[in-house]
Amino acid sequence: MKEVRVGKSRVRVGFKGIVNTTDEGVLDMAYTDKAYNFAFENGALTGGIGIDPAEGYYFAPIVARHLYPEIPGTRGIKDVFLYRRLTEEGVRDDRLIAQATSGHFYYTSIFKTDTWHEIPEIIITKDVWTVNYNYNGNDVLLLTSGRDMLLVLNDTTPMACMNTPKFTSLAVHNERVYGSFNGSKPQVWFSDDFNPVNWNVSSGEAGYINFSDECGEVLKVVSFLNYLYVFREYGIFRLTAYGDQSEFLMKKVFTDTGRIVKNSIEVCGDKIIFYAEDGLYAFDGYVVSRIAVEMPAVYRKHLISGAYLDGCYYLACCIWEDSDQNNAVVRYNLRDKSISILYGYAVRVLKSVRVHNGSQVLCVFARGDDIKKLGMVSGSGKVMNVPTKKRYISPYGTLGSSALKTVRSVSLLTTSDLTLRVKADGKQYDYEVCGSETMQTVPIEKCGGRIGFELICDSADAYVTPLIAAVDTLSV
Repeated sequence: MKEVRVGKSRVRVGFKGIVNTTDEGVLDMAYTDKAYNFAFENGALTGGIGIDPAEGYYFAPIVARHLYPEIPGTRGIKDVFLYRRLTEEGVRDDRLIAQATSGHFYYTSIFKTDTWHEIPEIIITKDVWTVNYNYNGNDVLLLTSGRDMLLVLNDTTPMACMNTPKFTSLAVHNERVYGSFNGSKPQVWFSDDFNPVNWNVSSGEAGYINFSDECGEVLKVVSFLNYLYVFREYGIFRLTAYGDQSEFLMKKVFTDTGRIVKNSIEVCGDKIIFYAEDGLYAFDGYVVSRIAVEMPAVYRKHLISGAYLDGCYYLACCIWEDSDQNNAVVRYNLRDKSISILYGYAVRVLKSVRVHNGSQVLCVFARGDDIKKLGMVSGSGKVMNVPTKKRYISPYGTLGSSALKTVRSVSLLTTSDLTLRVKADGKQYDYEVCGSETMQTVPIEKCGGRIGFELICDSADAYVTPLIAAVDTLSV
């Protein structure tokens, strides 16, 4: 009779992050290919990702905040923009401009409790891009949609620039305004010096640059590190533009990714991050490198919206299942390279807003009860005051051996109530664990050849340390 031996081991489960480039069957138990509404922070799981009701500021040194109001009418918000403005008396009057899904435009103050005020004479239903500019001593907001003429908004008065192309993005660089245009040929136009309403083509006023290669449409123009970068569908170009337009120099600097997604392109400190056909990339002005390789694949890339704040790049996108709307916000931390996912929420637009008293990433919802409200990304573990449903799913595998295994117990520290789920050969067993400030050991006594673990938590302020599973393995 053969001797049956039992090997005893302690298996550490989590929380080193998300991995999507390794098959689940051979993935180390310290990683996962699916976790959402938890954040990975210093080796623990927390509730540190969420969306709060968006708040404005008061003038410094007041640190209190005020809620932005709901947009009026029956429609929701389509997009939101920052209008930086000083009054004639030199007082800050920064505003949020909201484009409703009806095409109407509204503004509200950032620095005081306010309502939404409709801006007369503007109705645009298409996607809009804006840029701030000081023109003749007045702070104005330039608006373009690719289908409508360029508009100059001065306070609440819009002025149409009748002789401009219909731009698809705008940037200010060295006191000129640059716009992308895709007609019979892709082009980048530039205004006259210090004059965003003068687009008369001449050697001393405005002009344009044609592209005749195979890099596709011009997506976006970006002022970055003393150059103007032109992002096209299949390449990046650098424009050196100082003073006299006869000395402008355009150079192709990168063409090796798949198709670049326009609304993912964001300046993130000392780099520009964008999503291409196969993932996220960072561009430092010279070199493009792949980043966040472990983030899930993205569906419906035309719905993507990116933003940056305080060392983190945020991407509203559709992951894990094809949907007609975005269903997640992925946060990529540039400092520790961690990925956290807020899942189950249809965020249409992310927009970074920086003013003198603070900064935030605003969220526009595509559906649900909050389509008339603005949110802001946070670490609250809630979405619009409702705690998120958090889930961590470990690999489901053999723990390195095909032999039968018995999970004797699982030890963990969790400060919030949660459900510990143990999976063994297709069966699952749930254990309710109460929050505590000390380590707890949960008796399990379940066996199988394949083992997996899940954590399910509805608490906003979740905090969980890695699980330690006591496992007996039979060997003959």
